[in-house]
Amino acid sequence: MDIKSYVSSLCKKLVEFDPDIVEIVQFGSSVYAPKYARDVDLFIVTKRKKDYGRYFDLANPCDAPINVDIIVHEVGETLREDLLRNILGAFNILYGSGDCIRSLSKSLGDPTFDQAESYIRGALEDFKLSKEAVDPLDKDRRIREAFDALFHAARIASMVYLSTEVTRWGMVRRMLPNPYAEEFEQIIEKLHVEYFYRGNYPRENLEREFNMWLTKVKDYIGRLKMEVKRRAEE
Repeated sequence: MDIKSYVSSLCKKLVEFDPDIVEIVQFGSSVYAPKYARDVDLFIVTKRKKDYGRYFDLANPCDAPINVDIIVHEVGETLREDLLRNILGAFNILYGSGDCIRSLSKSLGDPTFDQAESYIRGALEDFKLSKEAVDPLDKDRRIREAFDALFHAARIASMVYLSTEVTRWGMVRRMLPNPYAEEFEQIIEKLHVEYFYRGNYPRENLEREFNMWLTKVKDYIGRLKMEVKRRAEE
């Protein structure tokens, strides 16, 4: 059974187990890079949570073709903003109308350049920790997260520039005018997909590569910030 068919069948089983489910949302790498996905992330919205282990066991039988990670959200609960932005970055509605996820998106505060700059600081901190890490797995994780933090800094700055609540970065890219659209597409493909998700960052001259992208992203954010300031003064 292919992944798409498996997930479709799984949705039916989940709704049979929990008739209170109102939405099932697929998000993350299985949406934006299905060819390379190593797992499927599902966000389940239900009127009343059941035992989490039952959801997980249904999603991950012994013969499952791929691992499935599940987040179960009860209607009315609050959701961390960073998690919500992660879900909204790339998602598909598998079951339900999508009204719940749209309602949750309205709870997000307007993005700010301060948030973008916070991600820059996070990238610097992660890269510093990668140099201090002894375990190769810890080092790899920190390096990938450092590059991904630069991507998120550019994404949030782009949203501020567009004055939009849209969080799907594919849509953000299409809404940007050139040259920003082309630059943001390069940031997505290289930092988020190639370096973070696939882990194909340069093993040689790594610090030089990181500093090059750090400079590019800071320059990108700086130009967007100047454009927003100019528009406000007109």
